[in-house]
Amino acid sequence: MIIQFLLTLIAIAGFALVWRRASQGVLSRIESLSWSVLWIAGVIVVWLPEVASRLARLVGVGRGVDVITYLVLALVCILLFQAFLAIDRLERKLTDLVRADALRDLESKE
Repeated sequence: MIIQFLLTLIAIAGFALVWRRASQGVLSRIESLSWSVLWIAGVIVVWLPEVASRLARLVGVGRGVDVITYLVLALVCILLFQAFLAIDRLERKLTDLVRADALRDLESKE
């Protein structure tokens, strides 16, 4: 029972953080809504674990906790890949900026 309250507080904090970042322009409306649905779904599963069990039976998995674990693992893989792509884009931009700056320095010295 205590874990339900603790996880609910974490979800509320996550939900608030999502919308604070959205108001700052960091997250788009679609991203904010997607994260909000995820936090709300988490609270629902925490308070109504039979929902996860029904979902598990629907997709052919033995237990509700297993289907949640698989979904979270898939989400983490997707987010990790997105982070990798973002870092790669930043590295490319940084390389382009450094290259342009070096060429400008070279031109000014000539």
